[in-house]
Amino acid sequence: MEHMRQPSIPRFSQPGIRDAALEHILNETLGFQHIYAIGLKERTDKRDFLTVAASVTGFKVEWLDGVLSQNLQQKSLPSGYNLTTLSPNIVGCWRAHMNALNSVIENSYSTALILEDDADWDVTIKFQLREFARGIQSLKGITTVSKQAPYGTDWDLLWIGGCASGPDANQTQFYAIPDDPTVPSVQRRATWSGPLDSWKEQFPEDSTRFIYRAEAGCCTYGYAVTNRGAKKILTALAIDHIEAPVDNAMSELCGGLGDRQRIDCFAPFPNLIGTYRPAGPAYRDSDIAVTGDQRIHEEQAFNLVYSTRRNIHRLVAGEPSVFSQWGEVSPWSPVEISLQEFIYPRGYHVN
Repeated sequence: MEHMRQPSIPRFSQPGIRDAALEHILNETLGFQHIYAIGLKERTDKRDFLTVAASVTGFKVEWLDGVLSQNLQQKSLPSGYNLTTLSPNIVGCWRAHMNALNSVIENSYSTALILEDDADWDVTIKFQLREFARGIQSLKGITTVSKQAPYGTDWDLLWIGGCASGPDANQTQFYAIPDDPTVPSVQRRATWSGPLDSWKEQFPEDSTRFIYRAEAGCCTYGYAVTNRGAKKILTALAIDHIEAPVDNAMSELCGGLGDRQRIDCFAPFPNLIGTYRPAGPAYRDSDIAVTGDQRIHEEQAFNLVYSTRRNIHRLVAGEPSVFSQWGEVSPWSPVEISLQEFIYPRGYHVN
């Protein structure tokens, strides 16, 4: 394709880890040891939809109940969290994520993926994650992997899904996947922070997915932790202190801000897991920001091209193809893709 700038060797190189070594990612836990989904028991609509979406994508989740604000007690909260100054729903969200981390540790899971109940993902998520794993291993300088731990375990947090994330401003090493058909155009996605201008000189921003060590992140639609990472985050955000929503506090850990001990974080951008909003009144969308907003919006799947939820009827019916949610042709992303013939591109390590 004309818009792709061909990388030159040796500065750009493709890692040698073969697909066969990463096949575990194609299983029912996406290559992690376990997958959780967090949601209020009362939101059966969200549970139903995510359960079906996961099933047609080929993975399973264990549900963990969200935490209602009326079940919180001030004396059980860490220093800095005060129910009189913070929204109780924000505190309830924090507690639900702490419960998930607690379960990772209790069950001695080496790795776990944690989803929120309105998470959405591309229908090709397994192939995306396989290349994401290759990118992580490349950035860490690893050339062989354990088939049982394709992402490795020498990291703390993978910020796979969120509103945005960003690398260190001086970071020059990254993994680029150009001409990725699952990348939304710049006009169709959230913004990000970091050394964007210098990276765009090497790969086109519009059609490239970047993988890097993350210094910051926002929103917790879907993220993974190692057992080591779960212990670090739970210690910092439940035993020590917290003065921010859970995603902002986790971001502080990735950046080592203030007196935080920095943890080892990686992320893709655009993200691989977004969030879904069904068509209808806005007040139904969030269980954290509770409003009486009666405004009607269309169906939305943020930062995704071939949204699983927006293609749910085709997937349930066993149709052989799916459609882009925008129905528009771009040089790197067709309107329709065949699930059997789809090939996800390989990336390049840039150093």
